[in-house]
Amino acid sequence: MLTWPTGLLQLLLLQTAWKMGSGQLHYSVLEDSQHGTFVGRIAQDLGLEVSELVPRMFRMLSKGEKDYFEVNLQNGILFVNSRIDREELCAKTADCVLHLEVIVEKPLRFFHVEVEIKDMNDNAPVFSAREKILSISEFITSGTQFLLEGASDADIGTNALLIYKLSPNNHFALDSGNDEDGSKSVVLVLKVPLDREESPVHHLVLTATDGGEPKLTGTVQLVINVLDTNDNPPFIMGQLICSC
Repeated sequence: MLTWPTGLLQLLLLQTAWKMGSGQLHYSVLEDSQHGTFVGRIAQDLGLEVSELVPRMFRMLSKGEKDYFEVNLQNGILFVNSRIDREELCAKTADCVLHLEVIVEKPLRFFHVEVEIKDMNDNAPVFSAREKILSISEFITSGTQFLLEGASDADIGTNALLIYKLSPNNHFALDSGNDEDGSKSVVLVLKVPLDREESPVHHLVLTATDGGEPKLTGTVQLVINVLDTNDNPPFIMGQLICSC
């Protein structure tokens, strides 16, 4: 008697299911949902009686290497079996869908089941470094712009939409514009010329806030060193002589 390896047998069953599938269901669940989280009443939605799941050898196969979902054969409910990290599974792909195949026998039927993994705001904006050092000459005039590296966010959609804010100061402001790829650039604009003799170093905080709920933030420290220019004439201390 020929014995098929378990992995090969599952692969053959999946291929057959795709070719002969007679129905399809679509569910959605939030990423990072805990074990046991309700996904859907799969037996009811497929038109199957709970009492016939075991006699008809109801089984579910996943196209991935990990079994993220399971079916309770006592009540016909599809539930989360293990934690799903959407970013790990689908990165920045807009639609993150896991494909399952349900097989029942007597008579033999196949069903396609899709579970969409919804993004949750579980990643804060991150800058590539905790501190950014800029050197700006006091000769630079107001209105001059300096392009800054923005933050990145592993989430998608609104959860990854970033808004930037600069700590209060007298010399700089932000000008955020849209780049060609749809992302936002961060531009530091000099409002008031710098004076090294007045203040040789300026410390600012750039904050990125995402659009999720709750909102998450990331920060980078901006250290601005003011370069000296020859803008002060020599000054000679004179000695006052009093003739009495």
